[in-house]
Amino acid sequence: MSKQVWYNTPVRDEWIEKITAIRTAREGTDMLARFRAEHTGPDRTTYDLKKEYNWIESRIEMRVSQLHAEATASDEDLLTKTIDGRCAKEVAAEWLKKAADIDCHYEMERLCVAFRKACKPPMMPINFFAPAEKELVAKLMKLRAPTYLTTSLDELREARGVTMISVQ
Repeated sequence: MSKQVWYNTPVRDEWIEKITAIRTAREGTDMLARFRAEHTGPDRTTYDLKKEYNWIESRIEMRVSQLHAEATASDEDLLTKTIDGRCAKEVAAEWLKKAADIDCHYEMERLCVAFRKACKPPMMPINFFAPAEKELVAKLMKLRAPTYLTTSLDELREARGVTMISVQ
């Protein structure tokens, strides 16, 4: 059972067991990537963990960070390389280059979500992630601004492929 007695749930306890079973940073990054794809963002594949996903994601991130720090030889590498050993500056530049050709805010939204899932720490050091995310989101806001407040709710739903449900 989790040690936080103020908010124990069977779901959290199950995930704590899975997370503590992670033995390498590679195992952890694989689990984190799968978790983010399935349970986070607007393009998630399931809403099973709608109340717990932020807590679980943060615990996976902490475990991966711990294992990565233990396995990394130098502090310099922790600050300049992604968790898979690539140059963080180059990875950030690649994402910014992808954004340079986008002129549709829906496409830019998808790119921002994909960047966050792929690069959010511990995958990339925060000193490279934060400035790149700032640039991507700034471009998204500029693309979105001219029509966002004048677009009707029905048009937004249609553009995003929303399926309306009725709760009775």
